[in-house]
Amino acid sequence: MPKILVVEDEPNIALGLEDDLRLEGYDVEVLGNGAAASRRALECAFDLILLDVMLPGKNGFEVCRELRRCHLSTPIILLTARTQEEDRVLGLDLGANDYVAKPFLRRELLARVRGQLRHAQENREDQKLLDHELRAACDVQQRLLPQCQPAVPGLDYAGFCQPARGVSGDYYDFIPLSPGRVALLLADVCGKGMPAALLGASLHSAIRAFAPAAGLACGEVMAEVNRLLFQTTAPERFATVFYGVYDAAARTLTYANAGHYPPMLLRNSACSRLDTLTAPVGLFPTMSPVERSILLMPGDWLLIASDGIPEASGANGEEFGESGLLALFAKSGPVSAAEFCRLAVGAASRFTAGPVADDMTLVVVHPFAECSA
Repeated sequence: MPKILVVEDEPNIALGLEDDLRLEGYDVEVLGNGAAASRRALECAFDLILLDVMLPGKNGFEVCRELRRCHLSTPIILLTARTQEEDRVLGLDLGANDYVAKPFLRRELLARVRGQLRHAQENREDQKLLDHELRAACDVQQRLLPQCQPAVPGLDYAGFCQPARGVSGDYYDFIPLSPGRVALLLADVCGKGMPAALLGASLHSAIRAFAPAAGLACGEVMAEVNRLLFQTTAPERFATVFYGVYDAAARTLTYANAGHYPPMLLRNSACSRLDTLTAPVGLFPTMSPVERSILLMPGDWLLIASDGIPEASGANGEEFGESGLLALFAKSGPVSAAEFCRLAVGAASRFTAGPVADDMTLVVVHPFAECSA
């Protein structure tokens, strides 16, 4: 049974509305004060609000403004004798769904009530369908993330992704190549939500297709992915990508950095960065196949993050930053790569004031000295 809140300070009108709505089969609650109505509307889940404009304490316009600022989506029909165009425009601009002038016709008002309730029900059904599709998309995306890691001698590595909106524009992957070699990927697609997730899935598939034949030619992989994305996506769609191949025998990481936030290499007490080498993929029709190689020593830590972690913003606008990651690393003690991934994403999330605004992803690479037999 739909529940309707009637806010009307004229007793005869309030009583008539209550009787008419109850005869239609609705559950009705009546209030005659604007401030009380505002509180009650936020306390209780109503399906519709009939709101008089001229109320004691707080008028209907103020109530409507307050409820919408509190993100209440309940349909509101304003009732008033104020019929000037500027009044109707004001009411609708403040978030009212309909505006009915007094004196009103009973049958017309009831038809408007039915229409608003029907529209709200359709919206709820559409939202349920969207939520179902979003959960399905999230499940598909989670399955694209590594379900297991190729064993690499002398290497502890892991990744973790926390989406901001259920589905993510961030992707990480671990791709087995020849024995003792693994490809490491972290991509951050411009934007958020479903559009970013779809482009991320395309990028993920493209790198998986190009990586096995490319070997250590990380720049060639980025050049091919760039060509594909530029040809198949809109100009405003691009992605920053860090792609590297670790060779356990040589203890080297060969990498290409296409506009991605510079990974941090922690060695002893020093921190260096693997700076970007090219523009993000998808921005330009061609990309130079540029790559670099570094030696990773036992005890090194390589932190490859999406920008959602260092750029997480606190209550005063300050950022979590590299300093936040370094401070966390300094006090975390002996942990595994997987444990540090979760510690870092959790710390950045807690640092954020309010809802997390961006996807947060971290890949951690930690070579260690193998014990001799």
